Amino acid sequence: MDVTGPETDWRSTNFRQKLVSQIDDAMRKAGVAHNKSSKDMESHVFMKAKTRVKYLYLFPEVTGVSKEVWNNPQK
Repeated sequence: MDVTGPETDWRSTNFRQKLVSQIDDAMRKAGVAHNKSSKDMESHVFMKAKTRVKYLYLFPEVTGVSKEVWNNPQK
């Protein structure tokens, strides 16, 4: 997952939209289906997270996509 940028950048609309796209890609590659949209999942994580690290850490847990897929999106 490509998440470079300053610590405060994670709250920006552009950064969040990039993560929504990456959720879609990771779930498609992992073959994971959900009842919630990637935007809904991102909003849920955003509301729970207090820091960028926590925000990024929660995605594999919420989506059911393994950390290996998140860390190696090319596979």
